[in-house]
Amino acid sequence: MKQILTLTIALAVFIISGCKQPGINDETTKRINTYLDNLAGVGFSGVVLVELNGEIIISKGYGFSNQAQQIKNMPESIYDIGSITKQFTAAAILKLEMQGKLSTDDKISKYFENIPKDKENITIHDLLRHQAGLVSVVGTDYEKITQEEFLNKVLSSTLRFEVGKGFGYSNVGYSLLAMIIEKVSGKTYETYLYENLWHPSEMEMTGYTRPEFDSNLIAVGYYANDSIWGKPTSKEWDKNAPYWHLKGNGGILSTTEELFKWNQILLTDKILSKAAKDKLYHPKLREGENENSIYGYGWDISKTKRNTRQVWHNGTNRIFYADFLRYIDEKCTIIMLTNKSHSNFNSLSFEISKIIFNPGFNPEIPIADNETNRNFTINILKSIEDSGLGKAKSAYQGKQRSEQLLEFMMRNQGFDHLDNNQPEAAMQIFEMNVYAYPKSAKALQGLGEGYMETGKKEEALKYFHQSLAIDSDNKFVEDMIKRLNENK
Repeated sequence: MKQILTLTIALAVFIISGCKQPGINDETTKRINTYLDNLAGVGFSGVVLVELNGEIIISKGYGFSNQAQQIKNMPESIYDIGSITKQFTAAAILKLEMQGKLSTDDKISKYFENIPKDKENITIHDLLRHQAGLVSVVGTDYEKITQEEFLNKVLSSTLRFEVGKGFGYSNVGYSLLAMIIEKVSGKTYETYLYENLWHPSEMEMTGYTRPEFDSNLIAVGYYANDSIWGKPTSKEWDKNAPYWHLKGNGGILSTTEELFKWNQILLTDKILSKAAKDKLYHPKLREGENENSIYGYGWDISKTKRNTRQVWHNGTNRIFYADFLRYIDEKCTIIMLTNKSHSNFNSLSFEISKIIFNPGFNPEIPIADNETNRNFTINILKSIEDSGLGKAKSAYQGKQRSEQLLEFMMRNQGFDHLDNNQPEAAMQIFEMNVYAYPKSAKALQGLGEGYMETGKKEEALKYFHQSLAIDSDNKFVEDMIKRLNENK
């Protein structure tokens, strides 16, 4: 059944948009639509929702949710949202705290037996902030495992650092939180979240198996070469939910418009109180931390150049990719779900944010990752390996009109060569990439990183500055320039 925004949200949008000047978002909407249409032309497959100034200006699908059946992606299409699941786990913990059933200061030894000495001081707060020192995973997403086996593996694993003293992203930590939710509430993880988070938000198409999903709306996942991975619901799950390798930390199914309902409800105190949301976004920090850039409870929180909050999380199993980007202070939300994860498109949400907040920004349109371009790129890489950069440039100059170099592939190969202690080959690859794309902020950044890694600071600064001149909102490049200048 087609899902629509709730009456409450619709009225709120109407009231806000009714107060704005006519056409205030029109030019921005046009630029974003042009960008997305161009991406669709080079292979993007998914759904994008953009809210600006309290108004949904875009809610559209691109490509196919099922190529074989020619079913198009649309706002009702259902996707695996990956680690965006974590924010719901975090919200459920805070809801239980509001209900007086637990405290984020509780040690996990209160809920699990036989905790080893090195882990006995881990608290719920530590799990929420990925500061418990736990490993990230102890198995693959769909690997069968019982709760007892899972706990034994996690508790017997070696900590990556002393509890509370660092940051280490941990999927298993959020699965432990899901177990705590079940123990404290006496309900299944999905049931508790539905009754306390999703149903009050009118999110009836979010969950593992509780919703009566229309199978035709569940997107098929595809590899980059368009071969079929399949639907999440076709994978082996433990009855009504994934096994513990995934449960609580990922795998929830939802839509862009369902996630927007969650965005809207978080702007009120209907589900989480103001005090709970203060903990969600502004948790107790570790020594030496500040709120300029932190991981909160299931959200990554940072300050923008505009001195506003960026509240963000993504999720992926390298097939599906989900992005949930919120600028709460500026009434802007960008949600992207795709069934064909690709580095050409996974930064789409941030590119859209640059279009919104920087009218002079022109996003790069990537080259289509097809067989012709991939083979051409492989040949250029082989030419570099066999004969050097000069021969590769000559081969590039003699290319057919239909042949294009894949910028992302060149950049990835350059970093792979650096990782494999092959700096000379890496730098030739980075230089070839800039030769082909002299006005690409990403290619210039890659070359700058290559020079930085090989100890050539002045050259690194040169290309970082060139990259920043094209993409002035790249905080990573800004930080690299600052670091290099400090170490002069």
